[in-house]
Amino acid sequence: MNGNTISSTDLNNKSRRLGQALIHLLFILLCSLIILPMLLSVIVSFSSEASVLQFGYSFFPDKWSLEAYRYVFRDNSIFTAYGVTIFVTVAGTFLSVLLCSLCGFVISRPMLKYRNFIAMFLYIPTIVGAGLIPWYYTIKEVLHLSNTLWVLILPSLISTYNIFLIRNYYKGIPSSFSEAAEIEGAGPFTVFFRVIFPLAMPITATVLLFVALGYWNDWFNATWFIDFNHKELYPLQYYLFKTWQRFNSASEGTGQVVPMETGYMATMFVTMGPIVLVYPFVQKYFMKGLIVGGVKG
Repeated sequence: MNGNTISSTDLNNKSRRLGQALIHLLFILLCSLIILPMLLSVIVSFSSEASVLQFGYSFFPDKWSLEAYRYVFRDNSIFTAYGVTIFVTVAGTFLSVLLCSLCGFVISRPMLKYRNFIAMFLYIPTIVGAGLIPWYYTIKEVLHLSNTLWVLILPSLISTYNIFLIRNYYKGIPSSFSEAAEIEGAGPFTVFFRVIFPLAMPITATVLLFVALGYWNDWFNATWFIDFNHKELYPLQYYLFKTWQRFNSASEGTGQVVPMETGYMATMFVTMGPIVLVYPFVQKYFMKGLIVGGVKG
């Protein structure tokens, strides 16, 4: 009997170890599918253009070269575009998260008389849009935001999806937290900034990452509202688009040899590098759903 129990336990342990090994192997393969193309892009960006054209993309290029990066950094345009994107991302993300959090807090409060009407007022435009032409006319002719940094920030400032995402999270926070603060004389802003907002860091970090990625990768607003004569207002992704156009025109129109293939990879790596490095520091909040703190008794 004892021998059968031991053998059964050993068998279960072996099965568990085998299952864990298969799961780890699966995740290693999935990670490889993501990491290897990125690694190949980096290697190609440091390859010579002639080597890529002759042998194609390779993890072991025939010749290494910094030609693509010298072409990308040949003037200060990319640094200006970096400055514009960093400012727009930081300012836009701060304002967007603040306004969406305040709006989500307001419509999550049960004592607000018209909270359902406000929620419906915010929800209807996501279903029935006015169209692209009124949106363009309002920004360009009414608000006069063309060729300003604000045109890269304000059109993407408010997201109904983020508001409802935040509201649903706030509704899950026990009301005893805010009631205890109100009993001690705290006003709505004090309750929000001192009680609710600190307890909602997981959803705040999630929305912050979504908004920051949206601003960092935005090129659409610049396409519509930034003229050719205002290159100092080009964000990074729009500068990347213009750089790729320059690669094509330089190689086709003038016959000049430019690092086209390696240049594509170099510009892509330069533009996506910072946001990739920031992501791990925000990711830890995604799985952190525990509300800490307590109610003063």
